[in-house]
Amino acid sequence: MAEILIVGKGGFGDWFPLLAIGQALRQRGHRVRAAAEAHHASACAQAGLEFHAVGDGAQARGDGPTRVSAWAAARGMLQATLSPQGLAAEVQALRPLAEGADLLLGNQLAYAGSLVRRLLGKPWVFCAASPLAVPSRLDPPLWPYLQPAQQLAERLGLPQAGFVGLARLGTRMLMRPQAALRRELGLPAGGHPRFEAMYSDRLNLLPVSPLLAPPQADWPAHTRVLGYTWFEADFLGDEAQALALREFAQSGPAPVVFALGGSLRVRPGSFYERAVQACRQLGRRAILVAGRQLHAGLPSGPDLALSGYLPYSRVFGLGAAVVHSGGIGAIGWGLRAGVPQLLVPAEWDQFDNARRARRAGVARVLARRDWQARDLARALGELLEDQALRARCAQAADVLRAEDGAAAACEAVERLLAPR
Repeated sequence: MAEILIVGKGGFGDWFPLLAIGQALRQRGHRVRAAAEAHHASACAQAGLEFHAVGDGAQARGDGPTRVSAWAAARGMLQATLSPQGLAAEVQALRPLAEGADLLLGNQLAYAGSLVRRLLGKPWVFCAASPLAVPSRLDPPLWPYLQPAQQLAERLGLPQAGFVGLARLGTRMLMRPQAALRRELGLPAGGHPRFEAMYSDRLNLLPVSPLLAPPQADWPAHTRVLGYTWFEADFLGDEAQALALREFAQSGPAPVVFALGGSLRVRPGSFYERAVQACRQLGRRAILVAGRQLHAGLPSGPDLALSGYLPYSRVFGLGAAVVHSGGIGAIGWGLRAGVPQLLVPAEWDQFDNARRARRAGVARVLARRDWQARDLARALGELLEDQALRARCAQAADVLRAEDGAAAACEAVERLLAPR
């Protein structure tokens, strides 16, 4: 059996695919260790992985004072992710952990893992949390910060492929200090530091359904679309909380579930107040999923249920529809539950994920400029009345429930490790 070191950074959405794969590898007899920020210790413990704290992810996951502006939060995330000083420290911490490993497995934020694998000459498997990490000119994604211009270009009938080059140029400029660190370590450039330098020449994994991300001819060689990996985050919430939500959902007409993600998870602004207004205009009940520190400031009433964080598998199936930010994992759980989704993307890969779900015909998307109560009510009403979309969601649920991306990943990794 092999010794595998999993390296990753980011929030739960970035880590859950790695945890699902690591848990499955451990169950197949491999020794699996995880190098992660300290806030992932509980998740790694649930997966049965030996945990090693590396890096400081407080800024990277959007924590901190809720009054920080969205721009300041984005800047903090970039600084935490792209800091060359932090990266050098992570490389130093990771190197002794990786020396005894047969293989390193890392996500799109595991820059230190990618450097260490080159320093030690270790086999490397790249695992992208979302399709935006493997952009294709044949299926151009929506990029953060560029997406308003892209949507204008689309309305004008202009091509989108040029935006891929623009995004590559911008991220290359941002990552010049990281390129300098590579040179200091005596490593070749290895291509774009955000893309080619992260990819593996032997195995790249995309733990997303092909319903959302069909393979592209210009993707990196040896890229596998696995299907979803389904990590059940049981360390979130408790059974009493889940039971209370089920009882609320069953006590009347099916509610609408609201569960914001990304930075909106801790800085929702007035979104939940507007969401409640929209539901009341429609005569609908609602479940609001938010951190408990936010509950005191949220609306209340017999038509509402407030919930802390629970695995989406315990929440999404309770609703007549689900409203969330468009995280790729959240879209997957919504599809598996077979419920219509209204996506309200605000940052990072959410715009592209939402584009993919809308293209697949299983969700509607509401732009940020339309997050007023009347617009939310209109969009929700249209979503709930769209029987064709509901039928597509039911069909997609059957497909998604059959996906086992973790098993597919294990088989691919074991083939890679097999003697030649």
